Amino acid sequence: MENLPKYHHYLPSFYQSRWASDDGRLRRFSRPRDQIVAKWVFPTQSGGENNLYSDPEAIPDKAQVLESEFMSPLDSLASQALAMIETGDTKINRDPKFRSAWSRFLMSLMMRMPDDIDTLKISLVEEWARAIPELELVYAADRQDDWPPTFQEYLAQSPNRFSSWASSLLRTLIDHQNIGALLNNMRWFIREISGDAQFLTSDRPLITWYDFAEPDTYIFVPIGPKRAFVAVNNLETQRRIEAQPAEEWVLNLNKLVAGAAKKFVFATDDQPRKLVEQHFGSRPRTTLFQYLLRHRRKVGR
Repeated sequence: MENLPKYHHYLPSFYQSRWASDDGRLRRFSRPRDQIVAKWVFPTQSGGENNLYSDPEAIPDKAQVLESEFMSPLDSLASQALAMIETGDTKINRDPKFRSAWSRFLMSLMMRMPDDIDTLKISLVEEWARAIPELELVYAADRQDDWPPTFQEYLAQSPNRFSSWASSLLRTLIDHQNIGALLNNMRWFIREISGDAQFLTSDRPLITWYDFAEPDTYIFVPIGPKRAFVAVNNLETQRRIEAQPAEEWVLNLNKLVAGAAKKFVFATDDQPRKLVEQHFGSRPRTTLFQYLLRHRRKVGR
């Protein structure tokens, strides 16, 4: 059997490595209890979990397909696309493969974290719970003698079923055509800074409010100690962002990125430790799946 990857990065190695020092390591801050703990880590050994994207109901040869055949190629192509964006390579605008690759990566950052997967499972359970009365009728009509007496018992036979469905659904959602088109059509630019200020990143690096069609919406993603990717819908918003004093803008973005962190904040060194201690996890942001789940619950009342 092929030696398939079991450590799945929700924060890809190529992304983390942008904060790495000369020895290939970056500074990772965590808060396992009440104190911040700093550790030097390699990107290949951080920002992931064992079997995060595994399908628990698939045969061993197929259990890691989401990681090996979707996530890993997605990240590889996104790395190439980001290099084009940074160097001003016009191919990023001419070749839809690369522009869509970066949009898909942005989408993945809204959906691929461990708590995103948990929320997706919860939403699947709730959707099925709403449909159970109707499904019980269908099940009773089609039930064969060797099947469990009820549909609920049928579901209970496979406790990993919702995890398996979440694994397959994640791929479909990251490739969502309509949202992808909105991201592709936004104005993309890099804000680069000089001086001593540095961007942080975390396991929640993307800052947005999800209404991608709104005229004044934005997407912010730090892409290195000195650069942040920005997407907006019009030139006016771009100029307003570019006009903000660099150090003030970096500080505010760092507060948001560190404040949204669940497990980790990353930097090139210990310089931002005080800011990390003050803001780590202090401003949790509503995730895309939480946003959608709340809306679904409200509609379903």
